[in-house]
Amino acid sequence: MVAVTNAVLIYNRRNGVEDLIQEQVTVLIGKYGWMFLAGTAIFLFRQTIENAVDGFMVFFGNDYNEDDVVEIDGKPGRIVRVGIWKTVFFTYDVRDGKVVSGSKLVVANNRLKNLKIEKPLSSLDLSKYEDKK
Repeated sequence: MVAVTNAVLIYNRRNGVEDLIQEQVTVLIGKYGWMFLAGTAIFLFRQTIENAVDGFMVFFGNDYNEDDVVEIDGKPGRIVRVGIWKTVFFTYDVRDGKVVSGSKLVVANNRLKNLKIEKPLSSLDLSKYEDKK
C-alpha cells in the first residue's frame, strides 16, 4: 500500500511540474509571442524591406530628381522617373556631337549604388580663384 501511495505522489508531482511548465510557456508565448512573429516576418521579408528602404531614400532624397541630366557609366542621359522601387533613365548615344540613338534604362533603386552616376554642374565661373601673378 505504501508503494502505491508513493507512486501516486510521484505521478502527481510530475503532473504538477508539467502543468507548471506548460503554464509558464503559455504565459511567455502570450506575452512575447508577437516578438517572435515580428522577428520571423523581418527575417523572411528582409530583402523586400531593404529594397523599400533604398527606394524611400532615393525617392525622398534630393540627390536625383526627374529631368536631371546625368552621366551613367560615362553615357549621357536624363532621369525620366524616380519611383519608390525603380528609377527610369533615357540614355543617349552621341557620335560626332549628335545624338544618334537612345535607350530606356530601368534600374532598381537598390542597384543605383553599383552605377557611376554623375550629375554635371552648370558652368561655374572660377576665374576669381585663378592665381594672379
